[in-house]
Amino acid sequence: MELDSFLSSPRWDMLRIIISRPSSPMEIAQKLQTTTSFVSQQLKLLEAAGLVKKQKTGAFEKGKPRSLFSISEESLYLIPLAKNSPDKKLIPLSEENKVIVNIWCLENTKIQIVLQKLFWQIQNHLENISSISVYTKLSTPKVYITSKDKSTAHKINEIQKNLEKKISLEVIPSSAPLEKLDSEHLFSIYVSQEIANDDINLKGGLDKNE
Repeated sequence: MELDSFLSSPRWDMLRIIISRPSSPMEIAQKLQTTTSFVSQQLKLLEAAGLVKKQKTGAFEKGKPRSLFSISEESLYLIPLAKNSPDKKLIPLSEENKVIVNIWCLENTKIQIVLQKLFWQIQNHLENISSISVYTKLSTPKVYITSKDKSTAHKINEIQKNLEKKISLEVIPSSAPLEKLDSEHLFSIYVSQEIANDDINLKGGLDKNE
């Protein structure tokens, strides 16, 4: 299957909606300002391609969706333009690989290698880390690692002593301090699965505030 053409709009737009949280055809149609029948048709094609999956919500009340669509597997569609590199391919993303991709996407290329080295040193502690964010507005970009585990915080502080001066590091017990920062310059490179799941309301597929 040639993904370039298959994932053109509006199917790509649907995937972007679904990746944020499982959604019903009606919800997707409302966001894309199109018909539910058109969305359902496109979702069937995405499901047949193995890119999305359908699940029953168990919600049979009037006005609530009975089926939600979610991403089958987080993946990366790689199109390398370099000598001696592989052809275009769809690659499943592990949690570790997803972090590296997020680092690659930072506009400040000077800190990419430093951040990768930092991540490889702390990856064994991910089970006790809620999030990793980078704040680039400062002259020296700052990495915020959220962890309530004191032993993890101690180990990360030890790692900081050997860091290159291109970035600084701070371990915080909650994400509250991040809310005061300029969101335009704050980039999330890792969010634990537990935190990610908290942002999703599987039953009904609706926003928690709705």
